[in-house]
This record gives sequence, structure tokens and C-alpha cells, in this order.
Amino acid sequence: MTNNNNKKAIGILPIGLGLTVIIGAILGFNLLKGDKSFFLSGDTTHGHYQMELKCNACHSSAFSGPDAMQEACESCHADELDKVNDSHPKSVFADPRNAELLSQLDARFCVTCHREHKPEITRSYGVTLAEDFCFHCHQDVGENRPSHKDFKYDTCASSGCHNFHDNSMLYEKFISKHIDEPINKKKQLNPKRTGLKRWLKKNKLKKLPDAMEADITNFYDGGKLINKEITEQASASWHNSVHSKVNANCSSCHAKSEKPHGGLVKIESIEKQCASCHKKQQESFFQGKHGMRLSLDLSRMTTSDARLKMTSSDTKLLSCVSCHNPHELDIKKAAVESCLGCHQDEHSINYKRSKHFELWEKELLGEVKVNSGVSCATCHLPRIKKGRRVTVEHNQNLNLRPNTKMLRKVCMNCHGMEFSVSSLSNKELIKNNFNKAPKVGHQSFELVKKRIKQKKKSKQN
Repeated sequence: MTNNNNKKAIGILPIGLGLTVIIGAILGFNLLKGDKSFFLSGDTTHGHYQMELKCNACHSSAFSGPDAMQEACESCHADELDKVNDSHPKSVFADPRNAELLSQLDARFCVTCHREHKPEITRSYGVTLAEDFCFHCHQDVGENRPSHKDFKYDTCASSGCHNFHDNSMLYEKFISKHIDEPINKKKQLNPKRTGLKRWLKKNKLKKLPDAMEADITNFYDGGKLINKEITEQASASWHNSVHSKVNANCSSCHAKSEKPHGGLVKIESIEKQCASCHKKQQESFFQGKHGMRLSLDLSRMTTSDARLKMTSSDTKLLSCVSCHNPHELDIKKAAVESCLGCHQDEHSINYKRSKHFELWEKELLGEVKVNSGVSCATCHLPRIKKGRRVTVEHNQNLNLRPNTKMLRKVCMNCHGMEFSVSSLSNKELIKNNFNKAPKVGHQSFELVKKRIKQKKKSKQN
């Protein structure tokens, strides 16, 4: 009986080894070249899901510790954190005098608060701590700030008052400066683009030259024009664009080739061609969700990859020319129609029912001043002024999470601070694309007003 069992075991052994080899080969292939989603231990967060198949972007080695993970986090997010008014910088927790704080929250490491692949405990902004985590370090806030004594322990961030990484919006001095501002400012500031002005100065010109003639020699094959109707249509559109006046002719973008159709630009090289003149725009495009996959050498983003609701009729690739037709260069079309050509979530759909869109239509009709209208791009791809230079921020993610980042760069260009904060903290209003004014103000302003009165009384006494 024993011999028979041994024979069966010996017979099963090669089968087991074979299965192990096959499974190992499949796993190895998927790990190196295949579908890495097989190895995901759980869903990735909204901010990282596009790069989830680039495992080594975060995991430099299979057993990397917190220091290696921190280095990976900072490789993408360090610059952004350096630019904000971070009230919880790493240096605070690295100071030996604050060792007690580390026992409550080791904020030296991003993964203390943000653990990936944990959808069951992941909340807004990818935070995986319980909602009361602020309370563990700030238990004395009720004593030090009597105005806060009746607040619930889990409302620090959820009420729109505090952002762990950036308190550049809601700190007392800044609020005091903007108390009692009107809903709509008399002087609305949407910075004017300066690109053409800089180009004219660089080329020592006072105005744009006349349009150039289209160089379409690359599109001839044996003396015959390739795709005649398309080429002539593109040429006519280009002739009426800014490209035709700034020395950006056909050959600037369409490489010469002896092969038929060789003058057409492949999608893989579009960003490279555009970046030859628009480097800053490309850099910020690569940092946002539209282009971040390209910065990691992954396949480019498509509408079918998105978690937000998109148009379902066809799958669209995202590149510079997804929004900008290089022959027409219709900036106004890129500012609205290109966005709504993909985005179909509630906020996007409701845009055309909003006051902002009414203003946008009036600007297009010439009924209001230029830059008075509010497009999708006005808020989500804002014009950023640095000195005399104004550039469009193509990282559409930069001011979305938390949305209070929009306050200084976007909302307060036109609206008073309290109105803006009240709007940004109203989820229903955001869903309806700000189609009406918020009903109530924001409590932070009431608290600051009380503090101002108290200070005045103390001075008088």
C-alpha cells in the first residue's frame, strides 16, 4: 500500500513542478512586460490610478522601507509642498524637541497618512487616517481657542477650515485683510496673456507681420498633392492663425521625408514638436492627469481610462492637439468646447447653465470686455502671473484637491473672499457649477470678526 502511495506521489511531483514553472513564467512575464494590474493589492487612489502600472515609480525595490518610499513621494510632490505655506513641514517633526508629537503622528513620512491600495479606509485627498487624527495633537484647542470649544473633533478639515499641508488661504491675517469684501469686485483681474508681447519684443517688432505662405512641399508625392482637400483646408486654416505670422510654417512641425505621407506628424512626437516652442506648457501638462502617464513612459491617457464620466461614443487620446488644433489655434474653442468634448460629469454638464457661461457667451459676442467671460480654462487652467510674464497653467490638477487652492489664483480675481470660500465649501453648489449664490457665509469669517472686536476693546481698555 505504501509503495502505491509513493508511486502516486512521485507521479504527481512532476505535474506540480510543471504547474509551478508555468505559473511562475506567467507571473514573471506580467511583472516585466505584461499586465501588472494582476499584482495590485487594492485599488489605487484618484490621484495615482493612472500610474499604478508603473510600480517602480513608488516601489524602487521589492522591500523598500519608509525612507525609500518617502524619496519616491518627494520626487513628484516636493516642489509643490515647497511652494505652499505648509504649517506641518517635515522639519517640525524632525526636531528632537517635538519627539512627543511623533508618538501621535509621525509626519516625517507621507505614508503615515497616505497608504495606497487601501480603498476601504481611504478618504478625501487619499488620507487613510481616521477623521479625528487632528485631535490627537490638538486636544487643547478648546482651551487656547474658546471660539472652537463647541466644534466637533473631526471637523478641522471637513468643514473647509484647515488644510494639513497648506494654510495659505485660511489664516487670520489674510482673512482680516479681506473682511467684508463685496461679492463681485469692481476691478476684475483675469491676467492677459503675454506670450505674443514677449515674442514681438524678442524679434524687435511692434506688431505681428503679415501671414506667411504655406510651405506644403512636403505633401507632394511625384508632383501630386497628397490628400489635396485636407491639405488645402489645413493650409487655409493655418493662414488665418497666429502660427502663420510667427515663423511657424508647415515644415516647423511636419518633418521632411522621402516616403509618401512622411510629412505627417505621428502622435508619439506631437508633444516634442509643440515643446520646441511651448516648453513651459508641456512641463505643466506632464505634471497633470492629462499628461502624467507620458512623463513615466507609459501609454498616453485615453478617455476610457478616466474615472470621471466621459463621452462614451469613442475613445480619445490625450495630447496637445486633443485641445488645440495646430492649424486653427482657436484658443476660445480650446477653453470650453475641447473640455466638454470629453468631460460629462455633473459639474461639467451644468457649466452651460451657469452665470459663468452666460458671461463667456457675451464675451464671444463682444457684449462685454475681453477677459470678462469665465470658461472652463479660466478656473481649471488659470493664467498665472509671475512678474510681467503670464503663462497658462496646463496642470489642471494643481488647484483641484483641495479646491481651496483655487481661491487666490482664480476665485478672488473676480469675487470677494468670503463669497468665494462659501462657494468652494458647498458641495451641492459645485455639482451645479455655481448656478446660484451660496445661502450662508463661512464661519471662519465670523470668528475673525469677533477676534478683531476683542482686540479693539482690549486696546481701548
